[in-house]
Amino acid sequence: MQQKKDYQRTHLRAPYFDSVLYVDDNFVFKASSLNISQGGMLLDQVPHFPESDQEVPIMLSLKQHPYFKNFSIERLEAYSDDMSPKNVVRVKAKLVRKIGIQSKTDEAFVSRIGLRFTDISHEATIAIKDYVNVFSSNLIYLQVLIDSLNTEKSNLQKVRVLSRILGYDPDQKIALLYKKVSHDYISLQWL
Repeated sequence: MQQKKDYQRTHLRAPYFDSVLYVDDNFVFKASSLNISQGGMLLDQVPHFPESDQEVPIMLSLKQHPYFKNFSIERLEAYSDDMSPKNVVRVKAKLVRKIGIQSKTDEAFVSRIGLRFTDISHEATIAIKDYVNVFSSNLIYLQVLIDSLNTEKSNLQKVRVLSRILGYDPDQKIALLYKKVSHDYISLQWL
């Protein structure tokens, strides 16, 4: 019987859907990221990554969105990613887990890995913390908007626009969007 994990994460994490660059053996690789915290990140579509005993330099760009809670629909619609300042963050990390890999054969097909930051500057820590806090707040706001759709049909347009800004599919059915946002909300602090 599997035991249910019900504990809080050490660091608050938030979805982070962007590319990251890392170096191994003087080659630069690119992977997609799924989430980030002050302690590490989850990567997807990883073509290759060194074994867990190696420290790997990583570079990523964090968009610093504003808090969208007080934005009007007109201001939300006018908003673009170009308006967000970006922080280039450099850290070093080690592999802590390969997700879904049971055998050597799986390694050729499964490409999701968890990383722990091993060398992170104070500035990088602050940039990640700020990103996570703002994204978390905006994600909670999006969930509140979705929850209010039964009583406030006018929020549908805000839901669509905000979901696009935060990296979700704005054309997705509301039930599926709600499921994804709820999952990400629970994943902020809990496994």
